[in-house]
Amino acid sequence: MIDLNALPRLETDRLILRGWRREDAPAFAAMMAEREVAQYITVDQRPQDAVGAWRILAMIVGHWALRGYGLFAVEEKASGAFVGRVGAWNPEGWVGFEIGWALARPHWGKGYAVEAARAAGDWAMETFNLSEIVSLIHVDNLRSQNVARRLGETPGKATLHVGMPHTIWRASRAQWQAAR
Repeated sequence: MIDLNALPRLETDRLILRGWRREDAPAFAAMMAEREVAQYITVDQRPQDAVGAWRILAMIVGHWALRGYGLFAVEEKASGAFVGRVGAWNPEGWVGFEIGWALARPHWGKGYAVEAARAAGDWAMETFNLSEIVSLIHVDNLRSQNVARRLGETPGKATLHVGMPHTIWRASRAQWQAAR
């Protein structure tokens, strides 16, 4: 088990990837209430109310407790604003060690998803000596597919996740490093 008060902190030029704080809950709930965000990352593809967002956040924090790694809260250095959640995801029965990302709508188009996912993936590759990283992406989520490409991932096997068509994107350690 990991001490949830001592989660890793990663920094990029513009972002801080850190452990979750109680005060992140309202901003996370606002992000999860955005239709364009929720459509690809929630079980029902619908915006979440505060209770639904709380359950998802509890699952994210629980992943850290059970696995020793997970999705970071992402903060903009310049403003301190909550940007989204990015990091490692590998619940029981998952398709592989995933790097996943979801950003609040106001932070789209700034390159933050690639910047944060790169930092989280580099950390995961080094910390856990991974030979491969995957990302499970809905077939209609072109924005995330573009992020995956920039990270060096390529599309692989088609799969269903909660009844929705997804593609398992993959990057070997060499592909991940070559995409820097």
